[in-house]
This record gives sequence, structure tokens and C-alpha cells, in this order.
Amino acid sequence: MATEWKKYTAPGLWKQRTMSAWARLRGAWRNPAERKLVIGLGVLGLAACGTGGITAAWTRACAGTCPNAEQVASFAPRQASLVLDARGGVLGQFYRERRTLVDIDSLPRIVYMSFVAIEDRRFFEHEGVDLRRMVAAVRDNVIRGWGGPGGSTISMQLARNLFPQQLPADEKSVRRKVAEIKLAMQMERRFDKRRILELYLNHIYLGAGAYGVEAAARTYFGKSARELNYLEAATLAGLPQAPTAYNPRQHPERSERRRNRVLEAMHDAGLITAAQLEEGQRTPLALSPPGGAFKAPYFVETVRRELEDQFGELLYTGGLRIHTGIDPVLQAQAEQGLENQLERIEKGEYGGFSGPTYASFTAGLRPGQSVTHTPYLQGLVVVMDPRSGLIRAMVGGRDFRQSQFNRATQAQRQPGSSFKPFVYAAALENGRSPLSGISDGPLSIADGNGVWTPKNYDGTYGGWTSLRSALRNSRNLATIRLGRETGIAKLRDLVARTGIRSRIPGYPSVYIGSAGVYPVDLISAYSSFGNGGWRVEPRYVQRVDDHRGRVLWEPAPPPRRAMDPGIAWIMTDMLREVVDRGTGTLARDDATGLSYDVPAAGKTGTTNDAADIWFVGYTPDLLAGVWVGFDNPHTIMSGATGGTMAVPVWARVMRTAYANRKPPAAWPRPSDVVERRFSGRMVLSSECGGGTEDLFSARHLPEVGCPVREAAPMIFVDPTPELPGRPVFPGQPRVPRPEDYVTPGAEGGRKP
Repeated sequence: MATEWKKYTAPGLWKQRTMSAWARLRGAWRNPAERKLVIGLGVLGLAACGTGGITAAWTRACAGTCPNAEQVASFAPRQASLVLDARGGVLGQFYRERRTLVDIDSLPRIVYMSFVAIEDRRFFEHEGVDLRRMVAAVRDNVIRGWGGPGGSTISMQLARNLFPQQLPADEKSVRRKVAEIKLAMQMERRFDKRRILELYLNHIYLGAGAYGVEAAARTYFGKSARELNYLEAATLAGLPQAPTAYNPRQHPERSERRRNRVLEAMHDAGLITAAQLEEGQRTPLALSPPGGAFKAPYFVETVRRELEDQFGELLYTGGLRIHTGIDPVLQAQAEQGLENQLERIEKGEYGGFSGPTYASFTAGLRPGQSVTHTPYLQGLVVVMDPRSGLIRAMVGGRDFRQSQFNRATQAQRQPGSSFKPFVYAAALENGRSPLSGISDGPLSIADGNGVWTPKNYDGTYGGWTSLRSALRNSRNLATIRLGRETGIAKLRDLVARTGIRSRIPGYPSVYIGSAGVYPVDLISAYSSFGNGGWRVEPRYVQRVDDHRGRVLWEPAPPPRRAMDPGIAWIMTDMLREVVDRGTGTLARDDATGLSYDVPAAGKTGTTNDAADIWFVGYTPDLLAGVWVGFDNPHTIMSGATGGTMAVPVWARVMRTAYANRKPPAAWPRPSDVVERRFSGRMVLSSECGGGTEDLFSARHLPEVGCPVREAAPMIFVDPTPELPGRPVFPGQPRVPRPEDYVTPGAEGGRKP
């Protein structure tokens, strides 16, 4: 056998045989009769080889890794999750691929037919492959050079967009093209044209990170694909050929030329009239303002943090619909109102301001420069429903691009006098009443570092005052005395019940707000005063639905009692005076504030060094808090107060909220609020006379009875001080004793 094999591998054997065959073929070609036979055999051979090659390519393309139509049927694309405001508007998106699925039946015909007109005009006629277009594409590429128009149908484009790893677009090979054709023809047999076109419109990449027409419509035009006109549809239809090159934001002139080419194709297909074509080609490209991917960015980021633990990767790929309570009108007013107020402060409208301004800092930034610290004046606004805790507006800073730090949820700041209502509420639980008295006189307290001598903000002393007056006028000395009388343990207990998470230390300055708190905790804690005594947790999410509308999560924390309804109502009654005739009266400003028809209560706050200024206030159905200060705490300016600088922001937000609404009814008085006469620390019984009428919580009444009038201690007054000796009975004249007689001439004038 070895000898036989060597016979066929001898040197020069195959060359000899090849030369002999070639000589016979040339001889046959010279003979006309045999030439036809040679041509016929050649054609058959080429056809056989071509058929074999095509068959091999068809059966072996992807070597068993090609996707099939069944995989398309069960394909679940990664969809962006949408954060929606209370009116259904989009606030933001969470995504790995920014895609939102849309039903083709919900789209205007002009939208999907514009893609058909430019990308695959015989889409409804072929079965996945357009042979005429493929031949034309080969011809054009040969004539014009490779890189000319392609021959891929919508079905073929869909195949590689659904499975980019198995069918990479940058792979220029027969294998990939055959695999595309194979999957396209399978899809045509498996699905109807409507379904194929719907899949295409939802999966095609259209630049700027947008997958599908819905995401692209929101990216470039700030609206749903359901609302697109024919010019906008033509702009999107021009993108699949080269999404980056025709990106209308980056290359507007190039994109406009491509749009006009699409308009011509739409006219040729009978989708638009000649007049529309002419007008459309004259119309300049019109896009929505950039940066529309996020509204209320500090709030959206807070939602992401809350839901990431709840849903994990599904948050970025599951197409969730996250419903929130954000009121877009209030959100816009909160953002604009805060910025306007901070600009007024920086311009010196409230006095000399020497700090860096937002405008000067921003102007000094280089393009693309990252910011690690914002030295300019900052602020926050939180608006919520005091009954449910649902957030209605949130501003966590001035510029999210420069600082993503949310001062509403992540900062700890001294609340100053805005903390005082909790001291007074604890005192009411301890048996006090609004008209009971407390000293506002000078006070010195020994501590480990010596003697602390606090003062009132204005440097004056008020003497004896009622609790109601002390809170209305924000008297520090009276509040410190009241807190020390009540005790730190009772204050800590109340503060924890209302939802403030911060640790309250035991030094006396905490009674006037020296302990740092999270602003959102402080603001939401005020809801206990306004909702009848219930603890309310801030709610950022109302519910989460999947992309089919099924509810996945609807957080509804059970209500917890923070204080008795009577305590809450009495506190609200006292805090109403702060707004109506106390430190918060700018809330009633005729030009920018609330009318007296809207019941309102609240408390201003200013720290001793004016580094933090506050106002937290509420109506029966809305609660809002405002803070202003620097990230690195230091004095804002001399004379800065919450009553002058924070209240106006609150007032404008609330004025907007009630601009077209009927004023709510005032807080109803609960049954556990009772009126009693009191004297000192005692409620007088019916048998007693005198006393002062005041409001008490029925469960926290102090001792009831009549004061025992003790006889005044007898003070001896000597009626005969001129006589010697001692009186034998108080109040009676002296009775001289024998030794008291004077002997004339004796030493000392006395009897020896």
C-alpha cells in the first residue's frame, strides 16, 4: 500500500497531468462542436460549486450559534425604567440601554411609514430579503466604492439589532450576511409585518444612547413618539443609516440634509404632498432644549438610591414605571424661587454679602472641569403631604451638575430655633399649657468648660412670659428653662417618636437647636403637628409598576402615633401665631405670601452665628421646609435670619400651590383638647375661684385641686422698742423685769 501511495505522490506527476489536461481543453475549444460542450460543462460545474457553497454557508453559518425566530418570540429587551411625576410626565430614567417599548398601533402612521419609505420601501412585498435591492447595492458599491448604500431590509436590520453579539454589525463577512438573511426569513414566516415593524421601531439604535423611537423622540424632541409630526418623524427615520454621523445635536446641518432626503422618499411613497415636501425642506431643524433627561435631579437620584436595593438590576433593565407624587408646578416654583432668593442675597439686597457667588464660581470653571466643593451659598426646599408623607417637590442644591450631594437627605445641619416646637410639645406632655409662665430673664449655666451664659437673639430679656409668647417671639432663655424643666429624656422620646433620627446630646444648648439633624427628618417631623399627631415617613415613591402596568410595589408604611391629637392641635394653635404675628409674618406678605384665608403655622430658625437659616411651615394639606447656608458652615451675613431670608421662598411656593385652589378648612379641634382654669402648675377644680383659662391635652393634665392657702408667717413687730427688756408675748408691750430698772448713779445706768 505504501508503494501504491508513493506512485501518486511522485515529483512532477501532478504537474504533468495538469499540463496534459490543459492541452486537451485547448484542443476542444478550437473545435466549435466541442466548444459548446465545454461551456455547458463549465456552467454546470460553477452552478454545482455555487450551490454547494451556498448550501454549506446556509447550513453552517454561525456554526450552531445563530439565533432563531423562537428566540425572537421570547426575546425580552432591556428597557429603561421611567420615573414619573404626579401628572404622568417623565422626570428621569434608569437604564443600561435607554429604551421604552411602544405599541405600533399607538403611533401615527406617518412615524412608522417614514422608516419604511427610506429604509425598505418594498417591506410589505418581500419575505425578508429584497433581491432587487441587494443586486442594486452590489452594483452601487462596485461603481461608487465600498461604503455605498446597503441592501439590508428592515427584517435583516432587526436581526442584527436583536442579537448584536452573534451578528456584530462591524463584521463584514459572508457568514454574518447569510445569518442575517436566514433569521430574517425565519421571522417573516413566524411573525406578521406589523410585529416585525414594531420590533424594529423599538430596537433600532438612533444615537445619543437612545434605542427605539420612543426614547429617541424624548431625547431629541422632548415628547412621546405618539406626538411627533412628519418633520420630526423624518429626522428620526434618517438616523438608522448612521446614528452618530446624523445625530441632530452634534451634526445639525448633516442631520437636516439627511432629513430632507427622507422627506423626498416619503413624497415618492405618497406619504406627504408636494407642498409639505417643499415646506418641510425649507423648515430648519427644531429640537427640544438639551438636558431634558432629568427633571428634579436631586429627587430622581434619591428615588434611585431607594429602589436599587429593592429591585437590583431590574431597576435598569426592566422597564419599570415608577410613580411619584412630584407636582411639576410646585417643583418648578421651588427650584426657581430658591435660586431667585439666593441671587438676591448674593447681590446684597439684604445687606452686605461678601461670600463667593454662584455666577462668579461657574464663570471661572474650565470646560469639563470637575467640582469637588461648592463654596457659594446653597439651599434646599422640601414640599410634602403632611398626611401621607408623599414628596411633592424637592430641591437638594443649586446645581446638580456641579454637586450631586443632596442637602435635604444627606446633610446634617443645626436647626436653630426651628427645633423649639419639639421642646414646647414635650412641655405640654409634661403638663404645661400655652399660657403658663416661664422666666425669660438672664441665665447662667455651669458646664464642664465653665459657665455658659446664653442670650436672646436681640440681646434683650423678657422677664416673666407665657409659653405662647415665648414661642411666638422665639425667646431662647425661656426655651432653655422650659427644656431643663421638662428634662432631656422626655425631649428625646418625643423627637424619636416624630421621626428625627439624629442623636440628641444632653447639653442645654440642644433646647435651642444646636444638635445637627437631617433636614428632611426635621421637616417631616413637623407633619405630626399638622396631621393630628401621626408620625409620617418621607415617601419618595407612590408605587412601582412593571412595563405591562402590573403593580410590583406599593409602599404603605403603617401609621404610628407620635403624640396625642390634643398636643398636636395646641402646638399648631401656638405655631399659627408665629406666622400671623410672630417671626414668620413675611409668610403673609401681600405681594408674595399667603392670604389669611389659608390657615398656616410654622417656625423660623436661625443659629447663633447665622450659618443656618430655616423656615418650616404647613397648612392643613401641605408642608414645606426651606434652608439656606454654606456647605462649609459659616456666617451667611450679619443680620441673616430665617424670618427674612427663608420665609419668602416658602411663601412663594405656598402661594403657587393655592393660586387656583379653594383654601382648606382650618384644623378641627380634637375632642381631647379641654379648657381648664389653672394657677401656677395646678388645674383648679370647680370649687376653686380665680385662675386663668387655658388649653390642655386631656391625657396630660397636671394635678387638679385647690391651692392650699397657708397662713402667712408671723412677723413680730415690737410695739414698744423704746422700752428695755423683751416682750413676754409677741405684739404685746414690754413688761419690765426687776433687773431692768435703772438705778441712778450705777455703772451703765443699771441696778448693780
